[in-house]
Amino acid sequence: MVENGCFEVYGSMKRLRDKIAKRLNLSEDLNGEIIFEFAKRNIEKIEDILEEFAESLAEGITNIVNIFEPEAICIGGSYVYHTDILEERLNNALKKAKPFNREIPKIVTAQFENSSGIIGATLL
Repeated sequence: MVENGCFEVYGSMKRLRDKIAKRLNLSEDLNGEIIFEFAKRNIEKIEDILEEFAESLAEGITNIVNIFEPEAICIGGSYVYHTDILEERLNNALKKAKPFNREIPKIVTAQFENSSGIIGATLL
């Protein structure tokens, strides 16, 4: 199914959570933490969803890098709680996503985790 929309449609953790819940026949009203616990126990059933998410996130990061050429990209939000299943996939997708105007910047998670957006700070 082809979808249209902004980056949020493809690269948000809410969207990832909803897709996982649907695939595993879980209520989308469940807490995201519970949904991801089910996901980790059923990783083979959602592998394609995780790969698609990583590719979408890598594409968004590639666009940011090519426009602004930052030295680092800091990811906050609930992504920071699921790096165990997302980080390696994202790094692999970034390696495939070239061309970058420069080398792949350092990808780090925000020190303020899910509160980063609220406070307006990520801090490396």
